[in-house]
Amino acid sequence: MKTKFVVLIMLFFTVSSMHAQEQKSDLKKPYAVTELKFQTKKFKELTEFEWSSLDSIFINNSPDTEIDLIFEINRKLRLNTTEVDNIKFVVSGKTSELDSLKIRAQKLILKLQENLH
Repeated sequence: MKTKFVVLIMLFFTVSSMHAQEQKSDLKKPYAVTELKFQTKKFKELTEFEWSSLDSIFINNSPDTEIDLIFEINRKLRLNTTEVDNIKFVVSGKTSELDSLKIRAQKLILKLQENLH
């Protein structure tokens, strides 16, 4: 009877110590958004883009994370004298440069708007 009791106690401590050494994964691992793609058929939607929303999208990124802002218009457009099927442009840089990336993208959209007919 004492032997069974001692064996049960030893088994209990063995199982407990193995469970105590088990590492649990952290479900809240940091993530980084490295790309944002804005795709539309209407150029007007591109001109009405909410630029301030980018700050909250890339908030968890480290300053050195490389990001791409991708803008696409999926339809035929006339640029000056040329007809183009689809337009796509990408602005790339680090998260720490987000403000300047937004300005560059806005300038490209403005330039595109000036050349649309």
